[in-house]
Parts: sequence; structure tokens; C-alpha cells
Amino acid sequence: MPSLELPTGTRVAYLDAGSGPPLVLLHGWAMSSAVLADLGRALGAGRRVILPDLRGHGASSPAPLDLDLLASDLAALVERLDLHEVSLAGWSLGGLVALAALPRIRARVARLALLSSTARFTTGEGWPHGLPPQHVEVLAHRVRRDPGRALPRFFDAMFVPGELDGAGRARAAAIRDALAPPDPAAAQAGLALLSTADLRAELGAVDRPTLVIHGEADPICPAGAGRALAAAIPGARLSLVPGAGHAPFLSRPTVLADALRAFLDLRA
Repeated sequence: MPSLELPTGTRVAYLDAGSGPPLVLLHGWAMSSAVLADLGRALGAGRRVILPDLRGHGASSPAPLDLDLLASDLAALVERLDLHEVSLAGWSLGGLVALAALPRIRARVARLALLSSTARFTTGEGWPHGLPPQHVEVLAHRVRRDPGRALPRFFDAMFVPGELDGAGRARAAAIRDALAPPDPAAAQAGLALLSTADLRAELGAVDRPTLVIHGEADPICPAGAGRALAAAIPGARLSLVPGAGHAPFLSRPTVLADALRAFLDLRA
């Protein structure tokens, strides 16, 4: 797996396959590029697909982590690979990273897709579209105490009852069990980031064609967060996936791939 070494010594690993217009897929908290690998393959015909591991996750090196650093890492990777007309697709935390990085690489970005993402993860004044802050505190405590139990439990909680059939449950379980756990400090820092990040004020400045895809039954980032994103980003399109939770690319892979492919193939 190739990697980008930053001046600080931090190493950001990434997968890079195919040729054609570049698509960068960004994973979420406590995951890695592996969770999006099937989606990348489904979208790979005629495209160059790049899947980074966020710092402290997957094959990337442990390192201090906040939203500014993650955005800087993404910008450095896009510039080092000399990517142009990039399609950025971020899932969950990856969507926040894409939004935060956009001002740094705007000239290189053609379009943006936000999958099960949000401008603010926790509830607050004027923002009911998230989890209560105390829920994140409880998760942080569980991860500190027993990450081997807490992280698979979080993975399973992304799906709602009845969302997965037998084959889907087996596929999701195989991915869950194959995921390498994140660096413990990165896991905690990522939760701190999700507790405090608020990009609502930046949404009006997003000036690239944007697709917001959200599961209607998402228990992690409620569908209201997706609706709010689409309403605040000029010209954004909203696609709600019926019956899907927080990872519709795993539970509804064909629906997700078809929606993204149609968006990526648009010429406008």
C-alpha cells in the first residue's frame, strides 16, 4: 500500500487503482479504506479510485488528529498525486474532512458527494439533527475501557432492524471482523472532533456540484442532517435511501453505486 510521508513524519497510506477521472473516497471514524473498498470497485470502471486511510486509521501512522490536520492531509495527498477534476466522496467523518479540505483544493475539485454525513455530529442550539453530546461521551468511555468490544458494537449499531438480509449480515460481519482497530489516541481524538466540529457556517460557500446521500433510518447521523446539508449547500441534490441506516453502501450497495455513478458521470 503506497503512502504519503508528510514533513512531520506522519505517513498517510492510500489505495490507488485504475485510470481516468479521479475519485477520492474518504472513510469514517474508527474505520479504514477497507470499508469502502467494494464501493470503490463498483465505481472503478473508467476511473482512478483513491482510498486514503485517515491518520491513525488503517495502515496510516498514529499521529495527532483534528479536523484541520485531516483536511491538510487530504489536500497534501491531492496535490502530491497532482489530481485535477477530482470527485470527492466522504462518508460520515469523511464528509466533514471533505468539506474542511475543499477551500484548500477548490481549484482541483470537480464535484462533491456527502454520504451519511453532517455539518455537526452532536445536537446543539438550533441543531436537532445529531446525537446528544452525552452519547458521544459514553462511546468514548466504552472505547477507552474495552475497544475490542466497543468498536464492533458501534459498527453493528450503524444498521437498523431489518435492514440487512442474511447475505448482507454475513458481508457486513466479514468487513467488521477484518477492520484493523484505529490507534487508541486517534479513536479518542476522532470522537472529540465529532463532539466539537461545526461546519454549518461554511456550507453556503460550497460552490461545486454536490450530491447528498443519506439513509432515511440512519441512527448515527439522522436523515435531518442530510436534508439540512442539501438545503444549505447551493444547488445540492438530495437522495434518501429508504430503510437504510448509516452505511447504505454496505446494505444497499447497488442503489448507492448507481446513484453515485449517475452523479459522477454528469457533465454539468
